[in-house]
Amino acid sequence: MRGWPRKNALMASMAAWFAASLAPGVAPAQEAPAYAGAHADGFLLPSGWKLKPAGEHVALTDLPLNIVPLADGRHALVATGGYNAHELSVIDLAARKVVDRREERESWFGLAVAAEDAGAGARIWWSGGGGDRLHRLRLAGGRLDAAGPLAFEREGGEAAKPARKKVAAHFRSGLAFDPARKVLYSLDIEAGQIEAIDPATGKAGAPVAAGTRPYDVVVSRTGTQLLVSDWAERAVLVLDPASLRTVARIAVGEHPNQMAVHPKDDRVFVACGSSDCVSVIDARRGVVIETIHTALFPRAPEGSTPDALAIAPDGRTLFVANADNNDVAVIDVAEPSRSQVKGFIPTGWYPSAIAVSRDGKDLLVGVGKGLRSKANPIPSAMLGEAKAELLAKARAEMTRKNTDRDPRHPHVGATLSGALSIVPIPDDRALAAYTETVYRNCPYSDAMLTDAPHPRKTAIPTKVGDPSPIKHVLYIIKENRTYDQVFGDMPRGNGDPSLVMFGRDVTPNHHKLAEEFVLLDNLYCNGHVSADGHPWSTMAYATDFTSRNWMLSYSDRKAIGDDDEGELTNAPSGYLWDACARAGLSYRNYGEAGRRVSRPDGTFHIEGAVPGLVGHMSPDFGAPREKGKPVRDTDRAEAFLRELAGFEKDGDLPRLMIMSLGEDHTTGTRPGTFTPRACVASNDLALGRIVEAVSRSRFWPETAIFVIEDDAQNGPDHVDAHRTIGLVISPYTRRGILDSTQYSTVSMIRTMELILGLSPLSQYDAAARPMFECFDDEADLKPYAATPPGIDVDEVNRPDAYGAERSAKMDFDEYDRIDDFELNEILWRSIKGKDAPIPPAVRRAIAYRQASSPEKPR
Repeated sequence: MRGWPRKNALMASMAAWFAASLAPGVAPAQEAPAYAGAHADGFLLPSGWKLKPAGEHVALTDLPLNIVPLADGRHALVATGGYNAHELSVIDLAARKVVDRREERESWFGLAVAAEDAGAGARIWWSGGGGDRLHRLRLAGGRLDAAGPLAFEREGGEAAKPARKKVAAHFRSGLAFDPARKVLYSLDIEAGQIEAIDPATGKAGAPVAAGTRPYDVVVSRTGTQLLVSDWAERAVLVLDPASLRTVARIAVGEHPNQMAVHPKDDRVFVACGSSDCVSVIDARRGVVIETIHTALFPRAPEGSTPDALAIAPDGRTLFVANADNNDVAVIDVAEPSRSQVKGFIPTGWYPSAIAVSRDGKDLLVGVGKGLRSKANPIPSAMLGEAKAELLAKARAEMTRKNTDRDPRHPHVGATLSGALSIVPIPDDRALAAYTETVYRNCPYSDAMLTDAPHPRKTAIPTKVGDPSPIKHVLYIIKENRTYDQVFGDMPRGNGDPSLVMFGRDVTPNHHKLAEEFVLLDNLYCNGHVSADGHPWSTMAYATDFTSRNWMLSYSDRKAIGDDDEGELTNAPSGYLWDACARAGLSYRNYGEAGRRVSRPDGTFHIEGAVPGLVGHMSPDFGAPREKGKPVRDTDRAEAFLRELAGFEKDGDLPRLMIMSLGEDHTTGTRPGTFTPRACVASNDLALGRIVEAVSRSRFWPETAIFVIEDDAQNGPDHVDAHRTIGLVISPYTRRGILDSTQYSTVSMIRTMELILGLSPLSQYDAAARPMFECFDDEADLKPYAATPPGIDVDEVNRPDAYGAERSAKMDFDEYDRIDDFELNEILWRSIKGKDAPIPPAVRRAIAYRQASSPEKPR
């Protein structure tokens, strides 16, 4: 394709310029560690990336999905569709404020506006998401008035297919209004259909098949074609507007989402979220004529996630939101097939929508997760700031759920906020300055694909493929605890004892392991909840589908179902086990990404739920040994120990073992089930027994065990809602130290990759700081001795336990089916007392701290 060498060369020159600006031998990921939070050079996210957004910001609810500048040139519509309130807001662009808003329970991306009728204002249609309707409104004088919903009639009066729990049978996605035909086109992303609607009568024609997961629909510049992006099929479909019949299929990048039509020629631009590119289609010829890569570096793997785009009114510049790089790529598209990336503009956290003002002077950027991450509970010092935002969200959630929980302890989703950033279109000089800021905010560089420099020799290689004395890795993924919930009582770390829920009496092995090996008090989950936490924990990335969809399901809304092959959830580089398969390394899986398969006796065994795990799954791990008997983590440990004995006998241990050990999720206070304390204690005892057995095996001299939660959503933390517990256990671990280096989930993944000689899966694990400070280059082979908990692991919930009735109604078959907002409150008050308020957090100074030994004063 013409133009590719030029684009690649420019990207390389930008990257080279940035590398040259650094001190010799210092990679961006190796800067001095600090806690997540505000710093002089920007806001440090839990992931290790920084924010220093351009422009002025208008506060909104989280995840803006679409922005439409209005014909009056003064106003814009912004539709949000995240975890919190779904709102359609009218923004006065000159005054930089919201002048009106409309809230709907179910909504999503689609937003269409008809040309203003004389004296009647504008007609607006907003997709109703899992509500299977379109919200109709009129706009006049900057004010919104509801015109009644447009609901879709189903044959026989019922849905065409039954809805799974939390998954819609029909889900309204993209919308397009054709002014020439006076027809509104609506996509149903769940059913894979398109419908044509008469705006005058509200009547919809018969649905017609339109791919697997149709995301966006646009009318071509000539009006002779409809183009539909298929989120799951790496394709854009060309439809006949009259019959809605698909006449062509154009192959594009992974996860095509939003599209933009060039105002002056036949080009259509489609953002491809998991390919980090924009596919440029010649609509007249029906072919891709150009691929524009939007990542900051030319060799970068997935991780930029372009999820929205817009073209300037004069057609000369394309703007692309890179959600996971927190920037907007600025691309010169004046000359077809010779596009050029000119630079980047820094944004807030996860830009998810974009538009250009009608006069072409301002860039409008919808920020999906706000301008910072936040702690939970809300610290006393932040209450003034939070009253208008977090407390209002929490109280609204309390009212909707009919619970009296303390609003100072919001669920992690409620800590997210959104914004509309208004950025004057920069000239070349301003763009160069913005570009420099973007590169400094980004810890990734192409050199990190192979190198991880560190001045001190440890057991962890500093180059991919170099040997390590560690040959075997056991990676244990647990469920949803924060640092303060478990380790807040450890005096050497940055903890808040008042927030401890599962202290030393419940988790003696966690405490003992942290004391004997290493205490990590600055470790964060990349994921927000289990739905994105498990992808982050196993493939160092969450796709645009996963990042958007969890906000629906976790807020009690109807979500979008993935297709049978998991195409929307899976990233191109796959999972850790896929990386092992490519490298020819042995691997074994214990419960992660598994599914239950029934046996004739009424019990079941476990099989891999994805292709890479077929034949690599422990069938008994997580399977009941007796019909009707619940599976505890202690049972899971016994299943693993039986296999370990077999490995001992054969002398062959897999190089990578991944284990799901999730009883610390608990089942709330459901009567007759184990209490939250007993669940966490069982999890702790299982961990202790596993570590003890491995440390007494023949494989111990060459083994490392990594332990982390997939997310930290189920409790409070005074530093950040994403801060979690983690353990690094090996003969090569620096014993008895406190390591306050900032790490995240992908830091752990990067460390395991370096041990095993695996290349990074995404930009995030490539950029992550490896856990060098946890390791030495000499082994201490002292084994570990497990400690029994100080409580009864078989303690059962009483019928009168706090929250028992609500817990009984929860579905704990899978971790992401329950209402974590409500479970958090039940756990807190079942342990602390039914009237116990959440205490205000204790804030302490954040200082630069390296790993410290017990003897060193701090």
